[in-house]
Amino acid sequence: MPGAPRAENKPTLAHAGVLRSDRSRARYNPSLKDIAVAFIREAIVSGRWGPWAKVEQDEIAEELGSSRLPVREALIELTAKGFVVTVPRRGAFVVHLSVEDIDDHFEVVGMLFAAAAQRAATRISEAELVELQRLHADIAATSDDAVCQELNHDFLRIINEAGSSNRLLLTLRYLWLSLPNDFYTSTRAWAANEAIYREQILTLLEARDAEGAAKSADEHLRACAKVTIDNLRSCGYWSGTKPLGRPAAQIYE
Repeated sequence: MPGAPRAENKPTLAHAGVLRSDRSRARYNPSLKDIAVAFIREAIVSGRWGPWAKVEQDEIAEELGSSRLPVREALIELTAKGFVVTVPRRGAFVVHLSVEDIDDHFEVVGMLFAAAAQRAATRISEAELVELQRLHADIAATSDDAVCQELNHDFLRIINEAGSSNRLLLTLRYLWLSLPNDFYTSTRAWAANEAIYREQILTLLEARDAEGAAKSADEHLRACAKVTIDNLRSCGYWSGTKPLGRPAAQIYE
């Protein structure tokens, strides 16, 4: 049964997102579990570990210089978020996503974000609009991808908080931490796609156009799905040629 790639092919902690930008490093002190989560997540999202690859706990622990405990804890979290599937007496395996999985995910997120954006158009304060304008300008001015993602997250958070109930906000936060979003933000096209819709929705919020903001939010997430699917196709995710790929039926035998 294929295992995790050897050390020379594995992502570094910097690749895994553990070594963050200067902006966030001062307030972020990752635990061993956090490091293992980031390490495994990056290996999956980058395509280094293909669908149905077995996640070898011993090899990961050795690579990270830790015991198996933080790796097991990481796998519990990543199973809950949809990155891996755990099979009794067989171990943990990288999940396989279909085109429909990705389309469905972003469609659901789009419906929720559209509802939040529609409400935000009538509820958002002038101070919050000024902050959105500042964030939009700061994103355009940075070439640091990690900082760009942080600022973009802050931009969307303000809109969601302005227009969401507590339940809607919790649901959006949970969904945004799940697997398809990581595949999206790892693409080269994500920043350009975000810039288009960030500019559009900011203009609509400034105009207090609730219907337009909802439509823009929905179109934004549909575009996210297309970017993600196009990137996975170009990487051969569904080609069946990945050396770590393994049919699901064989895993459950």
